[in-house]
Amino acid sequence: MASTLSRGVAAYFVAVNGGSAALFWYDKNQALNHGWRVPEKTLCASALIGGWVGGMWAMETFRHKTKKQSFRNQYFASVAANAAGVAALTNPRVRASVLRSFRR
Repeated sequence: MASTLSRGVAAYFVAVNGGSAALFWYDKNQALNHGWRVPEKTLCASALIGGWVGGMWAMETFRHKTKKQSFRNQYFASVAANAAGVAALTNPRVRASVLRSFRR
């Protein structure tokens, strides 16, 4: 079971970070072409669900959203919230409580 869980977590990590990087790339492309933009709350939500590694990589690689401090503050708050959630779920008591609530 641990192997299956590890593969599932790895697949999720790859998918969510790839998706986050793609959102930043798409938004940068749209900005250059004056097209429809990805809302900032969507970019922050991608960080909140774990795509912050891909998002931060994309910000630096595509030089996108690197100067807008208000966005960066929101994005880093989403990163912190994700990290706090992951840390809480690694705590056995918190994890057991969360699992119990899903079983109801």
